[in-house]
Amino acid sequence: MYTLARLYIKTALLFFLSGLALGFWVLVLRLQGEPAMMGVLISAHTHLVLFGFVIMLIMGVAYWMFPRPAKDDIRYSPKMAELNYWLITIGTVVRTFGELYYYMTAWKGAYALITIGAISQLLSGFVFSWNIWTRIRAIGSQHREAKGEKF
Repeated sequence: MYTLARLYIKTALLFFLSGLALGFWVLVLRLQGEPAMMGVLISAHTHLVLFGFVIMLIMGVAYWMFPRPAKDDIRYSPKMAELNYWLITIGTVVRTFGELYYYMTAWKGAYALITIGAISQLLSGFVFSWNIWTRIRAIGSQHREAKGEKF
């Protein structure tokens, strides 16, 4: 497994554990009857688990498992894969921090952090899609499909 793929997967696991912890905290607050601004905490929990764990895990496994770039592939770039890692990691951390900070202080300035994090996550999705696109190709499947095999 490539170093960068391991980094994606290990970081995803850290986000997963953080999301579980935050989810437990949300549950405790709800059981104590504190519904005020609960949506902000649920959003932070969702982004930790969905972007930080699920999406990041998918990206890491895709970079690891998808066919190697073709020799003439000028579109795929390991540097873009690394940029993608930093965009999704920093975006998820900044967005989560902004949502938690807003929950604790109700400071409207936290909206800027939330927005910056969301933009970083959005850019990460575009960078990933652009970078992985040419690695989605048939390798060996043409022969099986020619024989009439389906999934």
